[in-house]
Amino acid sequence: MTGTARVFRLALLGLFPCLPISELPAAEGPPNVLFLAVDDLNDWVGCLGGHPQAKTPNIDQLAGKGVLFEQAYCAAPLCHPSRTAIMTGLRPSRTGIYGNLTWLRDHPDFKQAVTIPQHFRQAGYKAWTGGKIFHQPHGKWSDPASWDGQYSTRMGTLGPEKEKRYRHGMREMFSNAILARLIDWAPTGQAMEQTSDWQTADGAATFLQQQHQKPFFLACGIYRPHLSWYAPREFFDMHPIEEIQLPPYLESDLDDIPARGRAMSGEAFQIVRRAGQWKNAVQGYLAATSFADACIGHVLDALDDSQYRDNTIVILWGDHGYHIGQQHHFAKSALWQQATRTPLIIHIPEAISGTSSVGQRCSRPVSLLDLYPTLIELCGLPRRDGLDGRSIAPLVRDPQAKWPYPAVITHSPHWHGPNHAVRSERYHYIHYSDGGEELYDVLQDPNQWKNLAADARYKAVREELGKWLPRTNAPHYREKRPTGK
Repeated sequence: MTGTARVFRLALLGLFPCLPISELPAAEGPPNVLFLAVDDLNDWVGCLGGHPQAKTPNIDQLAGKGVLFEQAYCAAPLCHPSRTAIMTGLRPSRTGIYGNLTWLRDHPDFKQAVTIPQHFRQAGYKAWTGGKIFHQPHGKWSDPASWDGQYSTRMGTLGPEKEKRYRHGMREMFSNAILARLIDWAPTGQAMEQTSDWQTADGAATFLQQQHQKPFFLACGIYRPHLSWYAPREFFDMHPIEEIQLPPYLESDLDDIPARGRAMSGEAFQIVRRAGQWKNAVQGYLAATSFADACIGHVLDALDDSQYRDNTIVILWGDHGYHIGQQHHFAKSALWQQATRTPLIIHIPEAISGTSSVGQRCSRPVSLLDLYPTLIELCGLPRRDGLDGRSIAPLVRDPQAKWPYPAVITHSPHWHGPNHAVRSERYHYIHYSDGGEELYDVLQDPNQWKNLAADARYKAVREELGKWLPRTNAPHYREKRPTGK
């Protein structure tokens, strides 16, 4: 047995302490990792039941094999800070990376931060990537230093012909130029196999059909359902507009929300609603999600057909959620449930775990920040000090195990200040930089319609959850650019 395999076998003793040595997994050597990311994926997947018309058979099938974390939350409800936190294991309140415009490696204190794939490479793995894992799939924003190679530097799906875009007629109504450009949905004339997202998935599938001498960390990032919601027509046809159901909505929803929360709601949803485009938007998101699911299915099918099927741990995650009308919001960038909850599935084959591959569900709140230490433990890698997350491997082996830790979410772009949410299994607490608060009993109020923060009966709950708020908040980092004379 090699040294690496010996370390891994010892790690399994910790992961599966109930098994006698004779019954430990038969897999020799360290496991491979398939690391699947889906951009802007909220709980509108079949296995989570976020929308009754979601059609995601491939994600659902994976959930049926592994552990589905029903209460998984992002570290930040925005792409770049969320992905930076996942890949470095460091909270946004520690790095100061709160927005989408500052690259971690430009920060003088984090130039040498060791990412997940770098740690795997140091342990003898081959790390390969394609699509959106960091904030972009190419250039410095893909962090080339993390990888041995990239099989795809593209992402997304081409839109339809120019004359078929923005037919909703709303483009000139948005004051935010980015939203005006991104908010659109339409079937594209491209065949699925021609899209960048499918080609990214196909690159991962090709990798899985090849012979590899080292264990691998294979990352595959699918861009849909990130806006714009362009997808091949077949996925729009799966969700006929006349059958679309709108998500739950309360006209007075924002009445008991503090000013900072109302500010986060923004203008986009009211524009969409007044234009009579809400159903169309829901259809677009469902179609884009079903398309992303098909791309994920292509990779999973390739894994099942490969020699690596029984020795590869599969992790599927979304970087954050997305609102499509809930809380009068049409975006991410908020601290409510819909913007912060996202699917997380961990599948460990029976040959590794020693237990039958039966789908299990875990209701404990976990953070995507926990993925780094979790993968270290699952794969028997050397421990890495200084990470802000904690391993959820105990919940992988026993989804009903006690878990006293809440998930902490930060949304603090420079114009908002340090705002945080703390999510326990029952309560969702939000604390804004100006002192405003929200508290929801999610078991009784899953739509988060009744803010309990002002109710004296919940003072103890607020105080207990408040203990988990970050005590220090790094300033919003902005790269210092040279000034001209």
